[in-house]
Amino acid sequence: MVFSVEPGLFVQGLGGFRHSDTILITDEGMDMLTYYPRDLESLIIT
Repeated sequence: MVFSVEPGLFVQGLGGFRHSDTILITDEGMDMLTYYPRDLESLIIT
């Protein structure tokens, strides 16, 4: 099975943030298919 995990945080009048990961579930466990930075500073566009 393949899942998309997309939590989001939104502040009215300010903006929003959404982070997306795609994971593959197999008989052996979980495999992360997306490899993006995980720290908040790297994910912010100024």
